[in-house]
Amino acid sequence: LKLQFLYLIARRRTAQIIRSLAVTRGVRRWISSSRLLCSGVPTTMGGFDMNIHGKAKGAEIEQVRTGIAQLEKELAAEKKRLTALQAEGGAAPAAGKKDAKAADAKKEKPAKGEAKKEKATEDRFVLSNAQQGKVVTRFPPEASGFMHIGHAKAALTNFLLAQKYGGKMVFRFDDTNPKKEDADFEKSILGDCDRLGIKIDKVTYTSDRFEEYLLLATKMIKEGTAYCDDTDKETIQAQRMDGIASKCRNQTVEENMKVWEGMQKGERADCVLRAKMSVDDPNKCLRDPVLYRVVMEPPHPHTGDKYKVYPTYDFACPVVDSLDGVTHALRTSEYNDRNPQYNWICDALKLRRPGIEDFSRLNMEYTVMSKRKLTKFVEDGLVTGWDDPRFPTVKGVLRRGLCVEALKQFIVGQGMSRANNFQDWAQVWNINRNVIDPNEGSKCKRFTCVNENGKVPVTISGVPDKEVGKKAYHKKNLDLGEKEFVRSKVVYVEEEDMVLVGDNEEVTLMDWGNIVFESVTRTEGGKRVTAAKAKFNPTGDFKKTKKLSWIANVAENDVKVELQEYEYLITALKIDPDTDIESITNRDSKGVIFGRGEKACKDIKKGDYVQFERRGYFICDAVEPHLVMVQVPDGKTKVNHLSFYATRARLAGKAPVATAAKGKDAPASPKKDERNMSLEERRAKKKAVKEQSAGGKGGDKAKKELDASNLDVRVGKIIEIGNHPDADSLFVEKIDCGEAAPRTVVSGLRNFYKAEDLNGKLVAVLCNLKPAPMRGVESCGMVLCASPVGEKTTVDVLTVPEGAKPGERVTFPGFTAPETIDEIPKKKKDALIEPLNTDEKGQARWKEAVFTTSAGPITSTLKSGLVR
Repeated sequence: LKLQFLYLIARRRTAQIIRSLAVTRGVRRWISSSRLLCSGVPTTMGGFDMNIHGKAKGAEIEQVRTGIAQLEKELAAEKKRLTALQAEGGAAPAAGKKDAKAADAKKEKPAKGEAKKEKATEDRFVLSNAQQGKVVTRFPPEASGFMHIGHAKAALTNFLLAQKYGGKMVFRFDDTNPKKEDADFEKSILGDCDRLGIKIDKVTYTSDRFEEYLLLATKMIKEGTAYCDDTDKETIQAQRMDGIASKCRNQTVEENMKVWEGMQKGERADCVLRAKMSVDDPNKCLRDPVLYRVVMEPPHPHTGDKYKVYPTYDFACPVVDSLDGVTHALRTSEYNDRNPQYNWICDALKLRRPGIEDFSRLNMEYTVMSKRKLTKFVEDGLVTGWDDPRFPTVKGVLRRGLCVEALKQFIVGQGMSRANNFQDWAQVWNINRNVIDPNEGSKCKRFTCVNENGKVPVTISGVPDKEVGKKAYHKKNLDLGEKEFVRSKVVYVEEEDMVLVGDNEEVTLMDWGNIVFESVTRTEGGKRVTAAKAKFNPTGDFKKTKKLSWIANVAENDVKVELQEYEYLITALKIDPDTDIESITNRDSKGVIFGRGEKACKDIKKGDYVQFERRGYFICDAVEPHLVMVQVPDGKTKVNHLSFYATRARLAGKAPVATAAKGKDAPASPKKDERNMSLEERRAKKKAVKEQSAGGKGGDKAKKELDASNLDVRVGKIIEIGNHPDADSLFVEKIDCGEAAPRTVVSGLRNFYKAEDLNGKLVAVLCNLKPAPMRGVESCGMVLCASPVGEKTTVDVLTVPEGAKPGERVTFPGFTAPETIDEIPKKKKDALIEPLNTDEKGQARWKEAVFTTSAGPITSTLKSGLVR
């Protein structure tokens, strides 16, 4: 199987080389004929760079020939490897492209279910170019706060991948900013890593190499790749945004060295050291970033006041990664735009480049991870501290009952995906339930308790006054042993069960038998039940009866149990950065029930996972002065009628929840709270929430139709444009839409415009389309143009008024767009775009709503036309 896999990889690489050869040979013919001109667009083909200006010269032809020779040599080597693999592993021959396609066509397609199963079991937790036993990862936390579940993902991803490949993980505190360092946070982070099972061989600090960074920074100044700048911070930021060079950029080496020496002594605190990367690179992260700054106070926690200048993370990180032998620098995808900067620094200093692997940042629904906002919750007394079970901190989620093994499985299941999305907590708790209480070998013992303030004494005739017996802690795992329990003439049952029971109804007492009620004492119009009498029915049919949990009214069953239930601190599924946190804060997120537990509850120890019959899973948080049990979500639990919130709601006059104790003939459950839905139910409802379901008559859920508020149209500026390598009618454009990096957009304007006419032009770009490949080049948007109705030979790029700025979002009067606009669903794209038009004045519109910018409407010379 391994040989077959290697064979397929080799065959794929061969196909890539053949495609590259086709492209480069085409380029050679193109240059030789000198029929076309290139407008100075840098192009990369077949592994070599071309930057052709004007008509081709002999040097360019020779460069292409060299590239072709290199590719042909590579192709010969791949074919040789294919032949060897075929002979050794019996792989199917790949005589050529046609034969390969024919062989693929003959292969039997897997069944739909099998394909899904294969995809589900596919290992996505992998590293590129990893060699067994040689992988070195690193986890570089900043000791400026408590670890939360997002940090835990980063730590475990690095640790588990290093383990998987038989390598090691470097643990390094990033202490480049003395203003943020705190020794207490260092201890806390180390403690959390220990709780997560992360073994740390040695704790290192970025500050361990401060002397080396200074020498390397000095080297850059002397080689002309760095300069000192006394421009104020705000001006530097503005110049970087606008692509303007600093007045200090062309200082001599001597001038820079003099300032640099002053910075190291603390005499030039007004200066920073910047890399001389680029002034106007489309990726703004490459616009001469800061490498060093002066920090006089406070003293560094490890080096004291020895240094006055400190490196930025962007400078120290690639340097220390390279020097520490890191092979795979794993970074969350938010650093994607900084990756070229990372590589540039390594190249400028002639250091080995560690491989960069991006993975998605962990975002959870109904969760805030901002240190500032979490601090406010602590200061306001909304939570008990940073380890509160409602907090997303490592201490908080572990205290809530999330076990480390479940967290590991969740992270490994995500793999190295770079898709940033919000994860459903139900998925995490589903995994957790399967870990703490698997079908086989469960360690989760079963116990019974009743609500002390809602227990109903039931006197049963036909049974002994007291009878002691034994039963298994877990019916599916007898190895857990047995517990002693008592039957008696008087038992306590839950009031929440009794309000659902009829006066003469037959029910089943779990692990005992059936009883038939003879009388039930009700008060407050049936809202409260104070007592009941019943007779024992040993021959009763338990298949259609309600099942009730109970404990005997005996002295032994007096274990005090505090049951803590928690809801989300945040009521919003996703948190908009501009939303007032107070408006979405749930100040009623903790409920407590004091219960009476059976005798066996005395054996529960701190940290034990247990299941209270018909209440759910709990983890023991404390044993003194009494048992404190924190409810553990299971990802599938519906509204439990025994819960604190259900009980409170019923006593407040709402209908009781009739689901948990029901038999076959029990009434249907009422509408569920979204936060207590199963994983499948949440996913189904999330769709409706996204599209702002507008409920119709008779319970129909009519979804809101998409309108102009669903169009993310922005002002963009074309900063680069060139011909598509494989399509005569397409341009490939780099458009500045005010983001960190320009968008690549493929447009069909080549038959209507010259490249020089569009370069530098302001355009209207539809930005929330799903990225799509256009003849091999992924397009991340659409340049909007007007055309006459029923005619395709005339196209006019929409005119954006002067004064509008790249990145500005176009508005539509009468339609209020959310802060973040979702991607347009593929099936609804045509229907949403169809109403785009120009009016009799040439103004671009969606139906009657005009495309509006801060500088005025967007227009076209084509009136009463279509916009596409």
